[in-house]
Amino acid sequence: MNRLARILVVAAFALWAAAACAERPLVLLRSDITEAFFRGNGGQYELVLSPWRAFFARQHFAAREMRATELASLTEPAVLILPSTVALSDEERAAIRARLAAGWSVLGTWAVGVRDGQGQWSGYGFIDETFGASVQAQVSGADEHFLLPFGETPITSRVTAGKRIYLLPTPEPLLRVRTTNGAARYGDWMRETSSPGALLAGAAFDEREGARRAYLGFIETSWGGAQADIDQLLLGTLDWLAHKPLLVKGAWPFPHQAALLIEMDTEDKFENSVRFAAQLERYGLRGTFYSVTSEAARFPGVVKRLASRHEIAYHADVHDGFAKLAPARQDARMKAMIKQMSQLIPEVKAAGGFRAPLELYDDTTERLLRANGLRHHAASPDARDDALPGLSHAEKGVPPEQALVVLPRTWLDDMNLLRTGKLATDSAQNMLGTSLEDTLASRGFGLLSLHTQSFYAGGPLERAMPAFLARVAKERGRLWSACGEVLTRWWRQREAVTIATTEEAGGLRIALDAARPVRDLQLILLPPGAATPQVETNGTSARLERLDDFRWAIVLPELAAGATELHVKF
Repeated sequence: MNRLARILVVAAFALWAAAACAERPLVLLRSDITEAFFRGNGGQYELVLSPWRAFFARQHFAAREMRATELASLTEPAVLILPSTVALSDEERAAIRARLAAGWSVLGTWAVGVRDGQGQWSGYGFIDETFGASVQAQVSGADEHFLLPFGETPITSRVTAGKRIYLLPTPEPLLRVRTTNGAARYGDWMRETSSPGALLAGAAFDEREGARRAYLGFIETSWGGAQADIDQLLLGTLDWLAHKPLLVKGAWPFPHQAALLIEMDTEDKFENSVRFAAQLERYGLRGTFYSVTSEAARFPGVVKRLASRHEIAYHADVHDGFAKLAPARQDARMKAMIKQMSQLIPEVKAAGGFRAPLELYDDTTERLLRANGLRHHAASPDARDDALPGLSHAEKGVPPEQALVVLPRTWLDDMNLLRTGKLATDSAQNMLGTSLEDTLASRGFGLLSLHTQSFYAGGPLERAMPAFLARVAKERGRLWSACGEVLTRWWRQREAVTIATTEEAGGLRIALDAARPVRDLQLILLPPGAATPQVETNGTSARLERLDDFRWAIVLPELAAGATELHVKF
């Protein structure tokens, strides 16, 4: 290559780099019609604009506030934000449609365009037309103050599945939508799923006619309850609307999109566990039986029967909690349960999981579990804010391959139903079915906990379970139903991989660093446009698999320990 050619190549690359680094302009629509409507009804338009201004300031974004008549003055595609623009004139609607036709992206919040230019009610049609989201007339429950994002969607790349994002209560209702592209839902702290409309989306996305669209069904005045999380949600949404290439480490091994642990607290009425095990086996499923060892010692034949097909783990020595007990007392109890278990199964080290009775434990419990050779803790719903496994926070600096893995209970259990007087077949079937739908939609982790004393012959749980297990088996392609030890092994592998991305000419450079070999890792790729991406494998076994209309998976069947580099071309 001669000197002139090199100069031309360098110049071309510089032009590309400038274009790639240039952000799409951010435009906040300022609507005089909406301002007049708020003022005429005792409201303040500034209350929905000021959270955006504060967000832009925190992120050092240069955003413009423009009226609809000014939008056409921008010649390059931009990201248009409609901040709870409740009332829109025909001219404003036409200007928004024109920008979409010109390839702009749009983000709308709350009741966009539900009133006309005179402030009269016009319905939710503009939301449906613009965002592909049909608002449903569902009143939020008194405790539904949390936004629960779905994992690995185009607009939730910076937040994790099921993370509890607290929304401040406001007079303005949360809007739920029916959509094919949901990105979050609303719920209470327990993520209850069976109330009417609980699984309807509270956020949505779409891409049609060359325009990307995102919708958030809550007003800006609710953001202050969890501002840092809201910022991450907004950043991820704007990343996608700006057509940035995005990459997320998948939560689960390919081809799975969600995971489920089915477990039984095996305690009083210990022998009922065999009835449940037989149902699992009928559908080709494995469960985990957390056993009170003093009870297990009374039924050695039952333990042997369970261990032949399922995972045996610990539910302590006796059915008393561990929280606030002295460390020496907790340690003595753990050693006692391990000793009892060693007399019941041929290889006691195979029992690597623990579930505290009554979900009563503390940081001391988790530190001592690891010290006594246990590998996972099936923990309480408050163990994590998201609906994913994680490494215990009880000890700092422990590498993933040695850390205790925490598996939080993310579903209601039979005891929740019993306490509310709903332990009946219909209620149990509803709870099981809607919880499964939620875990699949959110691409998260489900933990179903049952108790032996509730699983009696002819009881509501025994009657409800076959239909549920049949659904679990039917979803094998998407849903990974695994025992605690298998999930623990996977999560340690996943956490041993770090990923960094760098945009480069026409593509994305991906640098992976694995502390150990990892199998079936998937990297979720969101390309900047409609063109089919191409991956340069650099001698690895990496391949591309299309997941849906928006997402691809870079699948690594065998990722070696050490550094690996991949390049994706768009």
